Amino acid sequence: MEKFISVMKKLIKKIICYDKIYETIKDSFFYQAYKKARAKIATSELFYNNPSKDFFVIWVTWTNGKTTVVNLLHKILNENVAPTVAISTANIKIWNQIMENTKKMTSLDCFDLQQTLASAKESWCKIAVLETSSQWLDQYRFEWIKFDFAVLTNITQDHLDYHKTMDNYADAKKKLFKYVLTNWKDKKYAAFCVDDKIGKKWFEEMAFDQKISYWIYNSAVIKATKIEEWFEWTYFEFSYLGQKFSWTTQLIWSYNICNIMWAISVAAALWLSIQSALKSIEWFQWVSWRMEPVYTEWIKYFVDFAHTPDWLEKTLSFASSRKWEWRLITICGAPWNRDKEKRPIMWEIAVKYSDIIIFTDDDPDTENRLSILNQLSKSIQEKWYPAKKKVFVIPERKYALQFATEITKKWDIVVSCGKGHEQVQLTNFWKRKWSDKNILTSILESQHKTILNVNEIKKAYLQNLRIEKSANSITTKQYYSQPKVSAEKSNQISQSSTSQVTPIQKNTSSQTQSQTWMFKRID
Repeated sequence: MEKFISVMKKLIKKIICYDKIYETIKDSFFYQAYKKARAKIATSELFYNNPSKDFFVIWVTWTNGKTTVVNLLHKILNENVAPTVAISTANIKIWNQIMENTKKMTSLDCFDLQQTLASAKESWCKIAVLETSSQWLDQYRFEWIKFDFAVLTNITQDHLDYHKTMDNYADAKKKLFKYVLTNWKDKKYAAFCVDDKIGKKWFEEMAFDQKISYWIYNSAVIKATKIEEWFEWTYFEFSYLGQKFSWTTQLIWSYNICNIMWAISVAAALWLSIQSALKSIEWFQWVSWRMEPVYTEWIKYFVDFAHTPDWLEKTLSFASSRKWEWRLITICGAPWNRDKEKRPIMWEIAVKYSDIIIFTDDDPDTENRLSILNQLSKSIQEKWYPAKKKVFVIPERKYALQFATEITKKWDIVVSCGKGHEQVQLTNFWKRKWSDKNILTSILESQHKTILNVNEIKKAYLQNLRIEKSANSITTKQYYSQPKVSAEKSNQISQSSTSQVTPIQKNTSSQTQSQTWMFKRID
């Protein structure tokens, strides 16, 4: 029945040319009034009576990294201040309850949002951390919500299918800060990234009762330095009001240092102890499907939600810098009718950093999947790339993942981009259940490859690193060249990581066997 409903929805959309109609009406007075009225009704006494008025509300908005910051803030505030509700693209957390966000939306529909906040109020939550997108700000989904703290990091290209220009995109996000400045709550807070041109401008222009700046490169109140990155950990130092702190985290990739800095800046603005905030996130793992690792004996796989040029470049540049003489294999695609201008940019980034690129379906939905891939093929063929680069086009995403696992060699790195946390895929025919990580794990198990316990491996690395850093026993260069885990600890890791998986002799064939799917190689 669910598949039938999904097919009928797609059919109706195509019959009425929904995509074209929506572009015509979305900015009209009547459509905007309708959206505003729905938000008013959802917050009225007839429904949920605007529960946000009883919360300290933190809104997080920008292009990349929102979900990780929302989860970091939930952990810090939930443990140190008061019961907290957090709503992000990947999940919904009410105090200590965790639920997946299955709506495939960054921001919930206004009725779903108010219902979730009402449930959180019944669970005695006092703080709300909400991830917001520019589209839903523009469509009044958060209208009449009373909030206290706005957080902005960067504004890079995204959603231009909706906003058309970067100026319109920035104006939509600016609404959040205007909401904070004009509501009736007593004190107004904001945190800005001063490395971002727009963030720096807003930091200087806007008059909040308390505002704080942060970043890595430019001068800021909170500034990170001496960054060391590795696949198992990241080390960095930062200063705040004359105090210096050093920290190691399981979150990999320098962008996650930015995420930590953003969360710490909010804690600092609320006069929370920096030491308490760091203690809360001491063993914080990755948010699901944000560079989430799946390790086999010799190969590292990562599942990531990179869907913007800026995010994709940061992800692949990090992975490429760690591959040394081995290969980086990237799997990516493009969603339907959304911001088509960023497609060639992202494809060029994938080719730039990867040794092998496999282009496949993302969410084709109402746009012909083969048309998307043909555009890709054409743009790649029009450009010259080094002969060592290999590009494949495999429409079915499952087969693309399988193909990647079969062409890997020892020490290769494989990154699957675009789908990340999403639990559904919008095909040309229907909406189907999907998970890159689950599909990948299933394929590896069918190939009799041992999947390691990444949590235990990372924890052991981190414990050893913290001991060594505190004793100043080795330099970073020496650390890279020495075994990172003692023999005794290595045995413990090996035992724990294989306790749930029976080791079976791995298929070491380097030849890709013939398959039933169609694929195209571009030379």
